[in-house]
Amino acid sequence: MRIWLPVLLAALSAVSCQPALKIAGKRVSNPLERILATYSADFDSILSRPDIYEVQIIYTRIDRDKQQRPHFTSYHWNADSTRYFYPASTVKMPLALLALERINQLKRAGYPLLSRNTYYAMDSVRMYQQHYYEDAGAPFQKPGIAHDIRQVFVVSDNLAYNHLFDFLGRERINTALRAKGYTRTGIVHRFNYPGRDNRYASPITFYDSKPLLQQAEQFDSTTWRNPQHHLQKGVGYRDARDSLVRAPFDFGSKNWFALTDMEKMLRAVLFPGAVPAQHRFDLTENDYAFLLHYMGIFPRECAFPRYDTAAYWDGYVKFFLFGDSRARQDGSVRVFNKVGEAYGTLTDVAYVVDFQNNVEFVLAATILCNVDGIFNDDRYDYDTVGFPFLAKLGRAVLEHEQKRRRKISPDLSRFRQALLVGQD
Repeated sequence: MRIWLPVLLAALSAVSCQPALKIAGKRVSNPLERILATYSADFDSILSRPDIYEVQIIYTRIDRDKQQRPHFTSYHWNADSTRYFYPASTVKMPLALLALERINQLKRAGYPLLSRNTYYAMDSVRMYQQHYYEDAGAPFQKPGIAHDIRQVFVVSDNLAYNHLFDFLGRERINTALRAKGYTRTGIVHRFNYPGRDNRYASPITFYDSKPLLQQAEQFDSTTWRNPQHHLQKGVGYRDARDSLVRAPFDFGSKNWFALTDMEKMLRAVLFPGAVPAQHRFDLTENDYAFLLHYMGIFPRECAFPRYDTAAYWDGYVKFFLFGDSRARQDGSVRVFNKVGEAYGTLTDVAYVVDFQNNVEFVLAATILCNVDGIFNDDRYDYDTVGFPFLAKLGRAVLEHEQKRRRKISPDLSRFRQALLVGQD
């Protein structure tokens, strides 16, 4: 077919006159930036102010081959593994993984009757430690590692995280993470325990009708230093006496967990066979099914404990897609994830699955919602800035993925199966 030269020149001229697609004043260069540019009305005012909102995003595309093996392609927006943001409850994910790994190691080391469901009692040998041996929401009202992990993922419970911290001990946590290649991660403190010496881990006894394992108090002599930069933030903070201090808030003694490590760790849970052996955790197939179940269900679907839907709605810990709504979801789209919310920072690292359209992708993002720059005052911009941003980001990427053509349709049956009851 012939095309007249004037027509061809006119067509080329029309293309060349199209404005370059931009987001936050920059030309787009990858699919993530194209998504953000397409929805610039939602995102540009935030992305154009990295000094205020400190947004970091990683979008990982998944393509399956003929053997259903996943292949990953990651795209970044402002992601920087050396720039600090407070990870809040996202650090509960590595502790859950390490706790299950530790159970498996102990079983092989001479405690074959031990399991994640074995009851335990935590002793108190120091004034600030907790004597913990009953839990009204647990099966038979007795604590267990499985019960702690359920609460960590379903509602992000802080005390459950503290129990895992005590079971593992600070030295084991950080030594193990570094050995696995998570070099931009450090977990050095409990939550909601001001003044507690985090070097000490409480004694703990696992038992059924008699003691199976008695673990003495652990002590960590290592000084773990945060290697990231930008540890001082804001223009002021409220101190322990609720007085306003006109100086930046120092996060130097806080936990750290880079977004790149989060995304890498989540892939190690989702597709352990598709990541380097170094990054994996020593888990069984049953462990993975257990994790995926509690990472993916809504609070109302949890049997132990039962959660009040008025306090724990479907989007309570599902910031992507659902975080700006309290509506009940139909379950056709699921988010297997871990969130963090504290000191004005919202973070989510998630595997999103659309069962109706056979869509899957990984998304990780963090945003600082503290426009006035005052920390520790419980006055943050979560509802007006953070939750809407992350929910819209999740929906924008999902819509892009629903339109994306794939050579091989993914088999999502493993994740559908994991959501069914009976994964304990």
